[in-house]
Amino acid sequence: MSAMYSLSYNSRAIKNLKSIHPQDQRKVLSMLKLLVVSPKEPSLHIKKLIQTQHGFRLRVGKVRVIFDVDHKARKIHVWDIDYRGNIY
Repeated sequence: MSAMYSLSYNSRAIKNLKSIHPQDQRKVLSMLKLLVVSPKEPSLHIKKLIQTQHGFRLRVGKVRVIFDVDHKARKIHVWDIDYRGNIY
């Protein structure tokens, strides 16, 4: 089994995570736990973002997580977490 990726957060991601509904917070944190184990897992609904400076989008119900992955350093940086209508 390969080592897990480390996870870091932008201050905006932390602020927005605290502001969403507690049930959605739990779902997001659960999905992030899966993401650090396998950032290429097809069941996570990850899409590469086009025309943005940050790389990927994780869909968790109505919530979106914007993040980058550095596979060589085994790091994931979360840039933003918010509801779909607020994040794009």
